Amino acid sequence: MKKKLVIALVILTLLSIAIFYFLTTGSIGTKYDTAEVKKGEIEKYVEEVGTISSKNIRSYYGNSINRVEKLGVNLGDYVKEGQLLIKFENNIEIEIQKVTKQIEALEATYNEALLGADFESINSVKIEIAGIKSSISLAEENKSRIEALYKNKAATEIELEQAINNLELLKNRLASLQNNYNQLVKGLSENMKKKYEAEIDVLLLSLENLEKNKEHSIIYADFDGIITDLNTYEGDTPSIGIKILEIQDPLEKTLKIDFMAKDVINMKPGMRAEVQDQNLGVYIDSLQIERIYPKAFITFSKLGVEENRQTVEIDLLESGSNLSFGLKVDAKVMIEESKEVLIIPEEALYEKDMKKYVKVLEDKNPIEREVTTGIETNHFIEIIQGLDEGETVILNYEKD
Repeated sequence: MKKKLVIALVILTLLSIAIFYFLTTGSIGTKYDTAEVKKGEIEKYVEEVGTISSKNIRSYYGNSINRVEKLGVNLGDYVKEGQLLIKFENNIEIEIQKVTKQIEALEATYNEALLGADFESINSVKIEIAGIKSSISLAEENKSRIEALYKNKAATEIELEQAINNLELLKNRLASLQNNYNQLVKGLSENMKKKYEAEIDVLLLSLENLEKNKEHSIIYADFDGIITDLNTYEGDTPSIGIKILEIQDPLEKTLKIDFMAKDVINMKPGMRAEVQDQNLGVYIDSLQIERIYPKAFITFSKLGVEENRQTVEIDLLESGSNLSFGLKVDAKVMIEESKEVLIIPEEALYEKDMKKYVKVLEDKNPIEREVTTGIETNHFIEIIQGLDEGETVILNYEKD
């Protein structure tokens, strides 16, 4: 990716747009091309190629173990939160049945050993307690996720309240079940109670683990979005680490640009940005930097030159709704906003002894003068010190 540092020059009026060149004859018969020192508006920006992406992306990967039993989507499909995406084959249901039978056998053994103890009720409450605990863990994760989305204005206050209320209801249910359990085991000896709890806990942990694996064997959409990557099919056993599916949120489009790190040093969130791609006919202004990634990285140019780069994210809002994900577009970030300065053509400037000079025409004679320059364009240069508006600078010599 080739970096282009561009500085745009805009002259305020039609009169000031024209830099008048004219011929002047010096005292020794030498002719000069000259230009007048003018005021004009100038701005500095850095231009790069960015990629259309989304702030909300979810990727799914293979594990080299499970075979795809059902694929519920196609590339380009719009999906709703909770919609089935992929179902993997598994034998978890059989394993769950085995553990359930073991629990039943354990219950029968204790019923026989201690007549009068309602192990069926004890077992039922114990299993329900384990299920509620698992549900509480999921509810806490969901609450944290909704809180994060709410802070980023991606979830409503009602959704957050629902997540909080759901967690509280589960906690209240757990307290009630634990109270019931304590009443049921009240008549058992302490040793018998501990032995039963230890054995039943082992089986319940197995059940919990199987239920979690069952959940992982079915993938549902986490949010409304579009399928932007699909690299699997029914009957496929995806290799570990291979991305098999990707969803992006089309309402959260953003432009990600990898600028040279030395240019990012001069950037900050809120700076003005634009998309101007002549080849695609895409022009979007009034954009701004939303985020600067904290970590730079090393890449190599097409010529093999090592470059330090850093990602900058520009929010497209609704202005980029018609741009496809993955599309490459030319964009720029304003490093210095438009300002009025003195300018001269670049042909008037030359260097000598590490300093910059121009020839100023005084009484038809060229006088060398040192100047301090600012922003430079392909054709014009900002003069910070050394010249005044209206003076005449020499561009080149022509002998008679």
